[in-house]
Amino acid sequence: MLPGKKLFAIFGFCNIRCFSDITDILEEEVMVFVNTVAQVVHSLVDQYQGSANKNIGEAFLLVWKIP
Repeated sequence: MLPGKKLFAIFGFCNIRCFSDITDILEEEVMVFVNTVAQVVHSLVDQYQGSANKNIGEAFLLVWKIP
C-alpha cells in the first residue's frame, strides 16, 4: 500500500426531479435536456472551484475540496 493524504471535502448530490416523467414526455430529446442541465450544473460548480465528479443518469455527484 502507498501512503495517502487526508483530505477534507464537501460532497453534493444534485438530482433532476421527476426524471422518469420527463423522459416519457421528451423521449429522444431527453439527452438534449440532460446536457442542458449538465451545462448549468458544471458551470456553477466550476465557478465556485468545485468539480462535477460523475453523472448518474438523473443525478450529478459534485465535490469541493476544503483547503
